[in-house]
Amino acid sequence: MVSVMLAPKYWLLLFILTHCHYGWAEQAIQWQEFDIHYTTLSSRLIPANVAKLHGITRADNRMVTNISIRKQGQPVMASVQGTVTNLLNQQSVLDFTQVMEPNAVYYLANQLVDEKDTLRYAISIQPKASDSTYLLEFVRNYYR
Repeated sequence: MVSVMLAPKYWLLLFILTHCHYGWAEQAIQWQEFDIHYTTLSSRLIPANVAKLHGITRADNRMVTNISIRKQGQPVMASVQGTVTNLLNQQSVLDFTQVMEPNAVYYLANQLVDEKDTLRYAISIQPKASDSTYLLEFVRNYYR
């Protein structure tokens, strides 16, 4: 996992990834004392200069997965690993990059998606200072 400190001019990216709901879904679950937020969205929605800074490939067939963990409203660092499996049962490893800012920590991964596909995500999240790991599983249907 790569760690990146986010400059103030890129906070807009984090707002887009965590607060906007046009064309993608942001969800949150509570597990133990943690709030886990997860989002997937088209990589085309990320400005080119921001995508380049974070190593995100922008293309019609690329999606971005965003994970953030909070405890009592405060950001929590974690170990985040996962896979995504398509309808043909082809599995890809998600390579998460850690993005840090003063009041948040985000984990971003870029993945391929076919023109029309259903993707099954399986993401292991182990918050720092926790002995437990949460397995986040969800499904997304994509249509271009």
